[in-house]
Amino acid sequence: MEKSDSLFTKLDYTLIFIIFLLFCFSLLAINKAPIPSNLGGNHYFVVHQLIWYVVGGLFALLFFVLDYERLKPLAWILYGILMLPLIGLIAKAHGVPVPLARASHGAVSWYHLPGLGDIQPAEFMKIVLIIIVGRLIIDHNENNHNRQVADDLKLLGKISGVSLPPIALILIQPDLGTVMLLVATIVSMVLVSGIRWRLIGGLFLIAIGGIGGLALAFLKAPSLVHFLLKSHQSDRFLGWLAPYKYSNSEGYQLINSMTAIGSGELYGKGLSHTMNYLPEGYNDFIFSVIGSEFGFIGASLLISIYFMLIYRVIYTALKTHDPFGSYICTGIIGMITFTIFENIGMTIQVMPITGVPLPFISYGGSSLLTNMMAIGIVLSIRARARKYMFD
Repeated sequence: MEKSDSLFTKLDYTLIFIIFLLFCFSLLAINKAPIPSNLGGNHYFVVHQLIWYVVGGLFALLFFVLDYERLKPLAWILYGILMLPLIGLIAKAHGVPVPLARASHGAVSWYHLPGLGDIQPAEFMKIVLIIIVGRLIIDHNENNHNRQVADDLKLLGKISGVSLPPIALILIQPDLGTVMLLVATIVSMVLVSGIRWRLIGGLFLIAIGGIGGLALAFLKAPSLVHFLLKSHQSDRFLGWLAPYKYSNSEGYQLINSMTAIGSGELYGKGLSHTMNYLPEGYNDFIFSVIGSEFGFIGASLLISIYFMLIYRVIYTALKTHDPFGSYICTGIIGMITFTIFENIGMTIQVMPITGVPLPFISYGGSSLLTNMMAIGIVLSIRARARKYMFD
């Protein structure tokens, strides 16, 4: 490991400043979100979000100081450790008394830690899978220089073998939003893994066909979809496809979200305005609060900051000459990009409503800690990037 003083001279302060901007956006938005007093009010949530940011900053510092190469063997250990609480949540969902495990919004996905709040093990599995899949790709490519189609299929089998067990456990909870996010993250890494594009294209067409078939079944045979999905999941699809038809039930939240964003117009209603509607405005629907309070300009500014964040991670992926570091950055790019797209998309009816928080903005410990860990790893990769004479 490099000396800490030389390491900190290579710190990517631009990336840190971007996270600071998101931190400011988060506290401002949570402070203006409609939070009932029986939940603690805005001050309570702002203070706790600040605490989560401090803890997340310490996690980011830890992963920055730790050489990311050391994550290779640690990832398998963490993988095994995280599988245990995921199994515990499934046991809880089937009536087995599991200490601290709890259900919310129809899913058993959290452990309540006294004094800290709710922790979602599936969030941390995202980082672990990124590291493991990156290592699988590196090891496979090093051992197969003259690759055939069979070698590509073997790599896909390895990636599926390590990814499907946690994905299955998370799907059973059920947490479809996190499953979609994990799949999107893994797909982003597969795209740059060296697997033949013909094979990837074929799998993509199969996936599109499956999604199209599910959508057609939802329209033509709703009973089949109700059989495949939990009731609260199928209700979300109803609220997404026809919100005004179900305005008093499944579509209520989406209608209020679009109304809030539209009411902000160009400049927003200002910080003096207090919203009195929009459930989960401090969490999953915080972009609606931003659209209402800061208008089109504020929402566009936030999206621009996200673009800078993604560009900075891409820049790190290109600057490092270590394939393992590049694959990790690719996975983190896929994770953050899809999360942003899904969260903002569901507030404006582009995507179905899922429990996916807005990165670095939504209130919550697990999501924020996971994203801060990811930033710490990116900082570690950037600081240890190899330099060559003609760079």
